[in-house]
Amino acid sequence: EDDLSDCDDDEIESYLRTEEEAGHREDVWNEMNREYLETQADKQRQAEANAANGIFAQPTKRKRKSTDPQAPAKTAAEATARMLKTKNLSNKVNYSALKTLFGEEMGDMGIEVEGLPTGGGGDE
Repeated sequence: EDDLSDCDDDEIESYLRTEEEAGHREDVWNEMNREYLETQADKQRQAEANAANGIFAQPTKRKRKSTDPQAPAKTAAEATARMLKTKNLSNKVNYSALKTLFGEEMGDMGIEVEGLPTGGGGDE
């Protein structure tokens, strides 16, 4: 637990800003962020004007990720094959390492390992 009894008042006051220093710091911050503050003020004025005219912004709807109702993968090879089909990771995957790990299982899942580049993701 910190105890400030060993610090004298002059030392503590040297760490605190005076009203003048705080005002100067606020002025500097406002100047550096003037463009942002003006943009926010414009948005606020526009929202108030729209509200006065009875115009209200519709909330934006977010798209949900489609969830395929698939059964869980039975093997690691199947899970890997599904992931490779759904994500575009072709240039980041080391297909020769996948072939070493899963062998013919990858071909059985519809992933053609033979025709793909063997230095795909990690053999550099």
